[in-house]
Amino acid sequence: MSDSPYIFNATADNFQQGVIENSHKVPVVVDFWAEWCEPCKILIPILEKLTAEFAGGFVLAKVNSETEQQLSTEYRVRSIPAVKIFRHGEVVNEFTGAQSEDFIREIIARYVATEADTLRDKAIEAIRAGDKDAGRSMLQQAAELDPRNAAVQIDIAHLDAEQGDYQAAADRLQKLGVESREKPAVVGLLSKMEFAAAAENAPDKNTLQQQIADDAKNSAARYQLAALCATEGDYQTALEQLLQILMRDRKYNDDAGRRGMLAIYNMLGDDHELTALYRRKMFNAMH
Repeated sequence: MSDSPYIFNATADNFQQGVIENSHKVPVVVDFWAEWCEPCKILIPILEKLTAEFAGGFVLAKVNSETEQQLSTEYRVRSIPAVKIFRHGEVVNEFTGAQSEDFIREIIARYVATEADTLRDKAIEAIRAGDKDAGRSMLQQAAELDPRNAAVQIDIAHLDAEQGDYQAAADRLQKLGVESREKPAVVGLLSKMEFAAAAENAPDKNTLQQQIADDAKNSAARYQLAALCATEGDYQTALEQLLQILMRDRKYNDDAGRRGMLAIYNMLGDDHELTALYRRKMFNAMH
């Protein structure tokens, strides 16, 4: 056993704290091994060498699969050596067998925090504390250090949108790679921006409700009312108005009723009760 402060033996008793909780701070590389396993003896020195090389960039947790069968079963270890990388409480990558040092280094490096990541963490702390100017400044520094860091670009876009500069936010998000643009955080932000833009020049709610009462087919008024409600967090009213558009006027603004409902589902998440309820209503309306 190495005396490195970044290496420890993981057991069922310390796994929650040592691996799961610790992975919210740094990546935790978990190596499932056994005394009789010859490939394990090849892999362990490589992992220990990389732990020293990254000097705290990640933590190495060793799990004896024979004495910790509960953990092996829980994480579906079928052959050893089995290496699983934990980040933010979840397994984000894994491999089996005695791989080459370069292969392992490349995989681990994907999850080790860079200087840009550290700046981003500090920026988020500043923003949460109410100092958005300092947060933006640090995020911009992080973007200069690592222009390809999608998380930093998304954070800046959020700040742009909060200030009402939707075009700047949209331009920044459009420059992201395809995979990043499909992330829920990005889809949700774009949806919020679309609703905010629609609500920006809308009449007040009472006026819109009167317009709808006078003409139930007034899709523009319904969409503006939905946008106002969505920006204020009244998602049920927003979904109900969008559903009415979907049922009455599918051609309005390129099927805006259906698109708006899908946007709110993304904002709320799949597990939200309103998502489940209105998905059923949408299905019935469309079929």
